Amino acid sequence: MKITPFRPELDVAKLHELILYVAERCFCDEHFGKTKLHKILWMSEFHHYSLWGEPIAGGAFLRERHGPVLKDLDAHLRDLQNQERIRMRLRDRFGKSQQRPVSLQRADLGEFSGREIAAIEDIIHEVRDLTAAQVVEMSKAHLASRTTNVGEEIPYAAALIPYDADDDDDYGHPAVWEAKSA
Repeated sequence: MKITPFRPELDVAKLHELILYVAERCFCDEHFGKTKLHKILWMSEFHHYSLWGEPIAGGAFLRERHGPVLKDLDAHLRDLQNQERIRMRLRDRFGKSQQRPVSLQRADLGEFSGREIAAIEDIIHEVRDLTAAQVVEMSKAHLASRTTNVGEEIPYAAALIPYDADDDDDYGHPAVWEAKSA
């Protein structure tokens, strides 16, 4: 008997509202751009799943070289741009081009539970003062993002892997965890 991993169905409308909400809440974050959006979406989904056993919008996340990314984020951003709900602002950040999603209207939170909003806010608060590079390193160090190979989808069940900083060497990854440096 083959066990099929849990794969939630994507709620596109809810994902679009989630993207708008994150862009709206991160408007004053000078480090916020598309890279940080990817990581906030992933962390929010997996944080909520680890707490409550349910996804928020059910997005699929792939492991890439620079950490987890939402599958088809560019297509979702284009849809939101075509609806004139978001625009992408290009700007120079430390000599590199940053794509910054800017919400043009408030997100409709009617489909979100208080637990979902709290999980999203937990992550936004946690990464608020971090650069995109710091959030990338944080996401790459997370055990859930290291359960697959580059290019593969990260299973939601990976969010349930317990973490102990002393076990990091057991996973064969040289990631530097804040807990080890404390």
